[in-house]
Amino acid sequence: MRTQLTCVASKLLLGEVAVGQASDKLMTITNSGGTRLTVLSAVSTGTEFGMNGLDLPLTLAAGESFTFRVTFAPQRSGPVDGSISIVSDAPKQTLTIQLAGTGRAAGQLQVTLPAIDFGDASAGSTGTQTGQLTASGADVTVSSATISSENFQVGGLSLPFTIPAGHSVPFTVTFVPRDSSTSSAIISFGSDAKNSSTEEAVAVRVLRQAQHKVQLSWKTSTSKHILGYNIYRGNRSGGPYQKINGALDPNTRFTDLGVVAGHKYYYVATAVNWKKRESVHSKQLQVVIP
Repeated sequence: MRTQLTCVASKLLLGEVAVGQASDKLMTITNSGGTRLTVLSAVSTGTEFGMNGLDLPLTLAAGESFTFRVTFAPQRSGPVDGSISIVSDAPKQTLTIQLAGTGRAAGQLQVTLPAIDFGDASAGSTGTQTGQLTASGADVTVSSATISSENFQVGGLSLPFTIPAGHSVPFTVTFVPRDSSTSSAIISFGSDAKNSSTEEAVAVRVLRQAQHKVQLSWKTSTSKHILGYNIYRGNRSGGPYQKINGALDPNTRFTDLGVVAGHKYYYVATAVNWKKRESVHSKQLQVVIP
């Protein structure tokens, strides 16, 4: 009974890859004969092609298939050809698969500002700075943009995108401080450039302000079986309001530490009974922080 090792395609196209980068595709070999066979060796021509996940020797039962990865890492621009030769113990058979890919000249990705510094900011304030990404030498495709702190947000980019050589693309970094402290972060851009991961520092100095607080108090509800109270705060008269106490408060006093100088706030309270039913809002209280 004949034993034969086959592959669906006699030629594997690995596409266009930037010089200095790597890409891979899956390749499947099959024992299409009626008896088992053993793959003894697999050799690729050229240093730009490689294989991953093929541990030899490999025994395949009749009809069994095995999938591994073929890697293309071009070292020069232009078309690159190669092949993989797979030898098994099938009589008089060497399976040869042609490989083809194209190396693309890799560019350089630069952030035009050496650093993005928001300077001094006040807690509760926001600020936005604009930077630029510049491609030089060749086109650069940017695939990701991340920042290491939740105090900052990157905007103005629709990923992925390609920057033509010699051109720039603007982006924004918005600072939304969560507390009164110095904050910094690293913004990282992933691309197919020579410097595939480009990083820049983002820094801001937040001015420490005098601690402001609002002390609230109210009369005990005249309803029966009251378990406690919820306190709500809003930025506009009439709401909407957001609850600011973490758990039901059995007391009739509450101190709000989450206020910022120069802002106006509106407060209401509700009572909650043993059936977890909550009353309507109390009369609204307006507070202005100096």
